Amino acid sequence: MSMSTTEPERTRVRASAKRALAIAGALGVLVAWPIVARAAHTPTLKATLINAAKKAEGKTATVQVTVGGVKLIDPDKTHGQVKTGQGHLHYQLDNGPVIATTALKLSFHGLSSGQHTLVVMLAGNNHDPLGPKEVLTFQIP
Repeated sequence: MSMSTTEPERTRVRASAKRALAIAGALGVLVAWPIVARAAHTPTLKATLINAAKKAEGKTATVQVTVGGVKLIDPDKTHGQVKTGQGHLHYQLDNGPVIATTALKLSFHGLSSGQHTLVVMLAGNNHDPLGPKEVLTFQIP
């Protein structure tokens, strides 16, 4: 005894299978969406010394920063009120005072000879770290 299906039945089965795959795909996107959305808003930071050797000869260091996933807001204008997606930069040279600013380029002048460490990090409106941080070390002759 063999079972055979008619063409309309095969068409219905194929259509049902396609719908099932489409629903499964949509559910996969819905399940993955929070992970994708979180990744899209994860703050990023990259700090680079500009013309490090040439600047070092002049006892100077200039850092250029790029950020992503966060809007830089002047910390004085936020009154410490935390808001997701907002922040500013903290620069700290050799464990000195922290400079809180939205400036993406900052220069340090009159540096003493020797090794220096510059920490650049993203901070929230309340000055708490947002995660990304770069530590740059350089030598002044």
